[in-house]
Amino acid sequence: MKGRALSFFLCAALALVAAAADAQVTSDFSFMASPSVNIPLGPALADGTPFYSLGGGISFRGEYTPPFAQYLYTGLELDADLIPILNSQKSLTLLSAGPILGFQLYPFQRFALRVAGFGGMYAGMVEAGTSFNPFVGGLFDASYLISPSFSLGLGASFKYSFTSTSPIYEGIGINIGARYHIGAGTGMGVIKVEPDVAPIFPLFYSYYDKNDAGTLKIRNTGTAPVQNVEVSFYVKQFMDQPKPTWQGKELARGQEVSAKVYALFTDRIFQVTEETKVAGEVQVSYTYLGQEVKTSYPVSVIIRNRNAMTWSDTNKAAAFVTTNDPWVRSFTARAVPDARSAKGRQAINANFRAAMSLFDAENLLGVSYLPDPVTFASKVAKQDAVDYLQFPAQTLEVKAGDCDDLSILYTSLLESAGIETAFITIPGHIYMAFNVDIDPRQAASVFGGQDDLIIRDGTTWIPVEITRVKDGFLKAWQTGAQEWRNAVASRNAAFYPIRNAWATYAPANTGDIIKSQVIPPDSSKIFDAYSAELQAFFVASFQPRIKVIMDALKTKKDDPKLLNSLGVLYARFGMYPEARKQFELIVKNGGEVASALVNLGNIEYLAGKNDAAFSYFSRAIAKSPRNSAALQGVAFTGYELGKSDDVNVALATLKETDPDAAERLSGLGSAAVGSSRAASSDKEISTWTDDQ
Repeated sequence: MKGRALSFFLCAALALVAAAADAQVTSDFSFMASPSVNIPLGPALADGTPFYSLGGGISFRGEYTPPFAQYLYTGLELDADLIPILNSQKSLTLLSAGPILGFQLYPFQRFALRVAGFGGMYAGMVEAGTSFNPFVGGLFDASYLISPSFSLGLGASFKYSFTSTSPIYEGIGINIGARYHIGAGTGMGVIKVEPDVAPIFPLFYSYYDKNDAGTLKIRNTGTAPVQNVEVSFYVKQFMDQPKPTWQGKELARGQEVSAKVYALFTDRIFQVTEETKVAGEVQVSYTYLGQEVKTSYPVSVIIRNRNAMTWSDTNKAAAFVTTNDPWVRSFTARAVPDARSAKGRQAINANFRAAMSLFDAENLLGVSYLPDPVTFASKVAKQDAVDYLQFPAQTLEVKAGDCDDLSILYTSLLESAGIETAFITIPGHIYMAFNVDIDPRQAASVFGGQDDLIIRDGTTWIPVEITRVKDGFLKAWQTGAQEWRNAVASRNAAFYPIRNAWATYAPANTGDIIKSQVIPPDSSKIFDAYSAELQAFFVASFQPRIKVIMDALKTKKDDPKLLNSLGVLYARFGMYPEARKQFELIVKNGGEVASALVNLGNIEYLAGKNDAAFSYFSRAIAKSPRNSAALQGVAFTGYELGKSDDVNVALATLKETDPDAAERLSGLGSAAVGSSRAASSDKEISTWTDDQ
C-alpha cells in the first residue's frame, strides 16, 4: 500500500513539473515550496486527549495567473506531512495532491495577499496500512517580491482529511514559503504584448516607416510599475534592424496601452512575387524592480505579392508611378525631344506637345486597353479586396492593361518628362489628367473655352481618357473632359495629384521587373504621328476660330482688335510669320497699341533678337505702364541684355500689379545679368495677349 501511495505522489509531482514546463517561460506561472509546522486540531481520544502532537511538512505548488484576470490564480498543490501520534513512536504520513483556486491582491508594490481553497485525494499511511480518501483545505499567505523572479512569504493553512467515519486528520499549518516566478528573471511575461500585424504590401515598403503596419496591445502584468519601456518590430528577412514602435518612461501595474507597428523594410521585400508568410518578432526591453530585462514575442507576417494593392485610398496607386524606371525613361527620351524642340510647330506649349507625342508613341507601340474581368467599381466597393496592378514597365512589356494600368503608365511617362499629373476617379472608373502649365486666365483664349479643361488651385489641367489610346489624343481628351463634366455635375468626381500622393506613397524601386526588352517606336515615326495629330488639333480647334475672325475682317477691315486676336491664334499654334504679319499691320495702321507691341516683342524674343524685343516691350510700357506682359518682357529681355536697372524697375512694378508673375521672375533681379538664358529654339511664351 505504501508503494501505491508513493506512486500516487510521484505521479502528481510529475504532473506539477510538467505544468511548469508547459508554462512557456512566462511569469504568469510560478512554483512555490514552503515548509510548515503542523498544529493538529483533531481527532481526539474519548477523554479529549489530542491524538496527534505537533508535526511538520512541506508543500509544493504550481500556480497560474490568467492574463485576463490578474486577481485570480489556480494551480496544483502537493503536500507531504508527517504528524507524530501523541505518546507514541509512531506517526501518520499524509501524501496529498489536488487543484487549488484562489484570489490575490497587491495592495502595495511588491506585496501580495492570497487566499485560496484546495482539495483532492490523500494517501494516509500508518503502521496498520494505507488508505486513500479525499481532503479539503484553505490557506492565507502574504508574500514580498524580492526580485522579478523570487518572493518570500508567510502563511497559514487549514486541512481536513476525510475517512468514511471521521477525519483522519485536521489541523492548521504555519508555513514560510519561497516562490519562483518562472521566466521572470529574464523579463518574460511581466510585459505582455498582443501583436496584430496586417498583411504587408511590398509596394509600400518605405510607407511603413512612418505609417502603421498594425497594432500592439502592451500590458504590464507584473506586481509593480515598469520603467524605460521600448518596443520594436523586426522581420529579419526583410529588415536590416528592428524598428522602434513605442516608448514609455513608465507603465503602471496593470496598465495597458495600444501602439502602432512601424517597419523600415529594405527593397529586398520587393522581390516577393507570390504571397508568403514569414516569421517576425516584437522585441521588448524595460526595467522591472531595478532589473533590466529583454524579451521578444513571435508573430507571423503575411507578405503580399509586389503588384498587390487595395483601393482603400486611391492615392496608393501613385506608388506604381515609377518615373525613374529605366524603361520609362528610355521611352520618354525617344518620344519627347522632337515635339518639344523647334523641329515641329511650336503650338500651345511644351507640356501640351510632349503629352500628345507620348500618347501617340504608346499607340505606335501597340498598347491597348484590356478590360479586367473584375470591374474597377467592384474593387473600390470592397476596399479590403486585393487588386493586381501593373507597373509601367510591365504594361510596356505586355502592351496591354486595364484602366488603372494604362493610367499608371501614361502618368509615369508624363512625370518622367517633368509634367505634373493626377488620377481622376468617377463612378466605376479611373483615368488621368496632366497640368498643361497655362494660367487659367489665359486658358479660355488658348483653347477657345474651358469646357474641356479642369481648373484647380490656379492651374489648368487636361483630362485624358487613356483607355481610348487607339482613338487618338484628341478623342481621348474629349472623352475625358465629358466624363469629368458629368461626374462633377453629379458630385462624383475625385482628383488625386500624383506629387501630393507621393508624399505618403513614394514610388517603388522596381529594379529589374521585366524579363524582355521594351523597344520604343522609331523617333521619326513618333514625330510623324504626333505632327498629324497636331495638325488635326489645328483643324478642329484653331481653324474654325481663325475663319470666324477672317470673316469678320471682311466687314471690319484692319480692325486692330480682330487683327490682334488673329495674330494671337497664329502665334499660339506656332505660326509666327502669319502672326507677325497681323501685329505689324496693327502698328502700321494704328500706331502704338500695347497688345500688338507685346506680341511683336514675343516674336522677336523667340527669334533670339533681344534688342528688338526689348524695344517693343519698352514701347508697350510707355503706352500702358502697368501692362503685366510688357513688364515681364522687359524683365527677361533686359536680363539677357545686361540691363539690370530696367529689370529691377520692371520687377518692382510687377510686385504691385501681378505678384505671381513677379515671384516667377524674382531670380532675374538677384542673378548676374548679361548671359544668355537659353537657345531661342528652347524658349516658350505664355504672355500672348488680346488686351488692347
